[in-house]
Parts: sequence; C-alpha cells; structure tokens
Amino acid sequence: MRLFLFAIGGTGSRVLKSLTMLLASGVRPVDENGRPVPDMELVPIIIDPHKSNEDLKRTEALLNAYRELRAAIHGTDTDAEGFFATRVCSLAEVATGGTPIDDSFVLNMSTVEREKFRDFIGYDTMDEGAQALTSLLFADYQLENKMNIGFVGSPNIGSVALNEVKDSPQFKAMAGVFRPDDRIFFISSIFGGTGAAGFPILVKNIRQAAQLDQLDNRDALSRAPIGGLTMLPYFNLERSKDDHRIDTADFIVKTQSALHYYRGTLTSANDSNVNAIYYLGDQVHSLPQRYDPGEHGQRNAAHLVELVGALAPLHFAGLPVSRLSDPDGAPKPTVAFEYALEKDVHDIDFTALGPATRNLIYDPMARMQLMQRYLQDGLKRHLGQGFTQDQPRIKADMLTSQFYRTLTERFVPAWCDWLDEMHNNSRSVSLVNPEAPDMAHIIHNVESRKGFFGRKTIDDNTFKALMNRESRNADRYAAKSPEFKLLDLLYRAAGEIVDTKFENIN
Repeated sequence: MRLFLFAIGGTGSRVLKSLTMLLASGVRPVDENGRPVPDMELVPIIIDPHKSNEDLKRTEALLNAYRELRAAIHGTDTDAEGFFATRVCSLAEVATGGTPIDDSFVLNMSTVEREKFRDFIGYDTMDEGAQALTSLLFADYQLENKMNIGFVGSPNIGSVALNEVKDSPQFKAMAGVFRPDDRIFFISSIFGGTGAAGFPILVKNIRQAAQLDQLDNRDALSRAPIGGLTMLPYFNLERSKDDHRIDTADFIVKTQSALHYYRGTLTSANDSNVNAIYYLGDQVHSLPQRYDPGEHGQRNAAHLVELVGALAPLHFAGLPVSRLSDPDGAPKPTVAFEYALEKDVHDIDFTALGPATRNLIYDPMARMQLMQRYLQDGLKRHLGQGFTQDQPRIKADMLTSQFYRTLTERFVPAWCDWLDEMHNNSRSVSLVNPEAPDMAHIIHNVESRKGFFGRKTIDDNTFKALMNRESRNADRYAAKSPEFKLLDLLYRAAGEIVDTKFENIN
C-alpha cells in the first residue's frame, strides 16, 4: 500500500517533520490488532508556494537525508524493521512513464509563484465590472500579495491559486501510478491561508478525477480512501505594530468559518468526500513566534501538537479497508477522530500521552536516543573489536563514509534540535533527554532498574556486549551491508536495554 501524503503549508511541513522523526526511530503504522501494516510506502508531497519557508526547507532536507539513509540500510525492501524501516519515496521515484517530473518532495508550483496575486488572476486585463467585483471579494493588500511567500492567512487567495494543482505534472503522475489499494492523506491547518484553502480544493479535485480526461486511473483515484488532519489553532505570533495581515485574534473566527464550510462540503454525517478526519489543537498555545508573513522565512519551533499530529496518518494507514470503503469500493461517510492527553499538564513525559501512544512510540524513541548517544563516542572506541570484526566487517572507513556523515552530521543533529525545540516550548515535551549526563537517565522520568548493587549501569560497554552477542548471528548478516549490520545491531541492542535496564511504563 502506498500512502500519498499531502503536507500543505507551513503546518503541513512541521507535522511531516515530526512524522519523519518517528519513522526514523522505527515507528510503523499498525492495524487494529497491533501488527505492522505490511508493504507500506509513504509518498510525501509538500504543497507550499513559499519555497523560502524555513520549515519547508528543514523538512525537505530531513526527507532527503532519511531517503539516503534508508536506501543504504534497507534498499527497496518495503517490509523492513528497525531504524528507518518505512520506505519514504518521492513522487518521481514511484512514477513510471509519462512526463518526467522533478525528483523532489516539493510540488512544483511555478504557475502560481507569480509576483502578485493580481497578476495571477489577470486583474489588469479585466473589464471595469469584473475589476469592481474582484475588489469586493479581495482586499487591496490581498491583490498586492506576493505569491512566492504563500497566501498570508488568506484562504480566499489560496482557493483560487491551488485549484491549479490538478493541472500540474505531479498530480497527473500521482494519478498515473495510483492503485485501488492506495490511500491519500492531507495535513493542513484550518486557521491560516494555504492549508485552509488547499485541503478542500484538493479533495474536490480528487473526488472529481473521473471527470478529468487527462488523468490515468481516474476512477480508482476518485474512489480513493481519503483522510485528513485538520490542525486547529495551537501557536502564537508576536504582534506587529505596522503589519496586520496575520493576527492570532482572528484564528478562532477563521477556524469557526472553515469548520462550518468543511461540514457542508467535506465532513457531514452523510458525506463521503473525506472518510476519516482528525481534529487536533491546543488551548495552551506555543510561545510567541516571530511575526513573519513570509518575507523572512518562517521558522517555528517544534510543538507537541505536531508530534501528536504525526500519529494521524499512521492511524489512518492502519484502519481496515472496511472502515473506509463499502464492499463495492465506494468511499464511506466521514468518521471523525480526536485526541486527548492522559494528563493535561504543561510538562509532558511519556506517561502524559496515554497508553496507546506509549505503546506506539515509547520503545522506538528510546532506542533512537540511545543509538545517537552511543554514536557520539562508542563506535569510534570499539572499532577493531568484537562485533566490528565479524562479517561483514565494520571498518574505520565507515566513519568517513557518506552514509555515516549523513547519519551523524545531518540527521542526528536535526533529531536533537527537534527534541530541544519541543522541550523549550510552552508545553515542555521531555520524552527523552538529549543532555542527560549518562545513558541511565536518557528517558525522561523513567528510572533504570535496580540491581543487587543499586541501579544498573548503562554505557557504551553495555551496547558493545549486546552487539557482540547479536553479531554472532552470521546467517542474519551474511548477505547484508556493513551499514545494515551497524544499524540493526544498534536497534536490537537498544531494544534490549530498554526492556531489561529501564522500569516498564507500559
């Protein structure tokens, strides 16, 4: 199964970043019986005309690093386990034939990226009556809006501009490879411009795909199971003395209006346009972000709501097809999902997230943090010893390889930054501790188990002993690369450390 995931606007990119972090740690979507969804491929498509958006650029760089690492470890295997288990592909990777498209996770919106909105709609070529009507529908600042910085909290601009996506080579390429068992998921905010407009427009275009003669597989696409994460207000902006295009005071009004519109067109009890809708927000808003309508890049700190939001597409991928389509394959009416913390507190640890979330992310995130801690010094000291000498050998040149540099210089620092940003936000998320003095304190508020002589020691040598034991499984690693062996050993050793060295919180 392929899950085509449309991440719309800045919020879409930020949630996708959290999802990428979870997938890197080994989190996989599971079905209702708790079994991993087999042969899962994720195809992220970022839709945002604001190409200089720092959140978009950070997410795109993270996805490229993930894809590079995953290919080196697991190749094209769609049923792997461990770190970077889920295959993440660009649309160009899965598209076959047709017009070549850019090998990018970001949809090309060059037709939208004009200097101003008035140029995009041809305002200056309209007759007097059309100009008068347009001026009633759009404020002057909206007509003067530079399209290459997004839609600046104006969904009425976005609804016009994003209707062009259906004519893009990328949309046609997606239709060309869409299969009856594939699914589509949208991530967007409801209180801004790009996301609030893009979600309903794109759903409409997919449901009406059967009427678009230029598309292949248009019948399967029009009947696709569709899910969506609708992000309600959750962050603050600093107020600007001179610029009032975006005002957090308007977020609730915009949300109410958009929810009313969605109910009438997407999510009513008898509507089957969206089969599963996920609502998520937080009344405890983030720390105030710098006021930036787009000109300066928009770089927001990671937030708890984005981490929780990343669980929505995983949940959707695990839903049985009977919940989404009838026996004839027609989409079923909307089912709505919400999320609540186990403990409504400002300092979030794993116990505050509740048992279902813990069961999904606790073990993988703990393993990931243990792995990155070991890689700081442990591997360098253990080269030439034990597990590194077994076949396939892990040699000193591993430390200067492109694979290792991508892992330790690109992905791991991004992981640590993500954790730090969530920790320092208004709801302080402290699941694992990047700055812990030792491995025994790496899981926040979870003690290491007590032994006869006190609490158990956990250090690089603990890893080495476990990896030495696992490395003797010659059959498991006989036909594998050193990169696979290293990450697999780390995953297995970290898992045993979590199981045997730390108190059980599940």
